[in-house]
Amino acid sequence: MDNEIVSSWHQGELAVQQRAGTDERMAEIGPKFIREFMPQQHRDFFQSLSMIFVGYTGHCSNAYASVLFGAPGFIQSPTETELVMNTQSTIGDFIIEDLREGDHIGLVGIEFDTKRRNRINGIITDINQKNIKVKVLQSYGNCPKYIQPKEFAPNRSYSEFTTVSLDQLSQKYREIISSADTFFIASSFDDGQKFRNRGVDVSHRGGEVGFVSINAAGQLLVDDYVGNGFFNTLGNLLENPIASLLFCDWQTGHVLKIAVSSEILWHDEQQDSVVLAAGKVKRSLCFTPIKIEQFNNGLAYIQQF
Repeated sequence: MDNEIVSSWHQGELAVQQRAGTDERMAEIGPKFIREFMPQQHRDFFQSLSMIFVGYTGHCSNAYASVLFGAPGFIQSPTETELVMNTQSTIGDFIIEDLREGDHIGLVGIEFDTKRRNRINGIITDINQKNIKVKVLQSYGNCPKYIQPKEFAPNRSYSEFTTVSLDQLSQKYREIISSADTFFIASSFDDGQKFRNRGVDVSHRGGEVGFVSINAAGQLLVDDYVGNGFFNTLGNLLENPIASLLFCDWQTGHVLKIAVSSEILWHDEQQDSVVLAAGKVKRSLCFTPIKIEQFNNGLAYIQQF
């Protein structure tokens, strides 16, 4: 196998690409599209954000999803291969306690009003009570497809932070999920090989309200819409099905985090374990909740209507 291809995609991504029929195209464009540095427009983009979505593994091998906040400029890019995030404005999230130098981290920044979206996968080179410093291993942009536009205002109740943990989805949690038009998923894969495609990834999923459904067994079902063909998330899930979902209730300011076991449902196969939510799409994702946490007033910004 060509070393350049290996450096762009790991075995799970390659397997899903082959199954979906995008492998030949990805072998050609992957090395050109995924960089080991940020172009200047990406550096400027990240430095303009007031929130960034994070995937990390912390002290165990499974991924967690989170979000950090700050005034524009709380993220800085000293060089084309570095990002520094100031964490002092983020209240209640224990990400600093979970991370350490050498951990992998995935980042996705979104401008919801313009639908711009860029991603970074990297490794933490320094961390303290104020900052997280990240060395870039992979940098690339994503198309604006499926991003639901939003405008935000400060959440005045952000400091009133509380957490609630449950073992199953109550009606309240089901309503948050069924009314969502956006969620984020953190996934990971690390077989110990020192390739830049190993580590953790966080990705955006979006659609019309109701694009996430819940079946009678309490499993979350999401159609996998046509995207860039990279299959970063699905490739990770094929190798490691444990993932983390992040739902933001932009009206109340609450955050719902769900640790899940994942299954990729190919619609050309007979699936007896779940009732599919899909219509004509080729794949769906089925998530079985393992642990559920609600972070009340966990969002520094809420949607402005």
